Amino acid sequence: MKNLFFSLVLIGSFLGFSENFSAQSFQREPVYSAQKSDDGVLVAYPNPAKDFIVVKSKDADLKIKSVTFYSILGMEVAQYPVNMNAAEIRLDKLRPGKYLMKYVMSDNTQKVTQIVKQ
Repeated sequence: MKNLFFSLVLIGSFLGFSENFSAQSFQREPVYSAQKSDDGVLVAYPNPAKDFIVVKSKDADLKIKSVTFYSILGMEVAQYPVNMNAAEIRLDKLRPGKYLMKYVMSDNTQKVTQIVKQ
């Protein structure tokens, strides 16, 4: 531990006094790339999701009435009443895998998007 500290101090002093050294910044990539599902009516993120998913209406005048999850085979596995423009939906009931998420808006627009639960 003492040697590590000494090495860091030595390197730090070298970097501080070197005229020809140029530092480059870099950005770490996340372990997985969280994406948004955006179909023009509703935005859902993160996708893939782990514990929860956020759903937001893109039109401030429209509320999300409900969100229903279906297995890839078409069986309903969870349903959530929302009745707001945006909500955070817990995914505790879902096992890891791919799901179809159907949502119904206050103007009775219905759409389906694919969600991945990790």
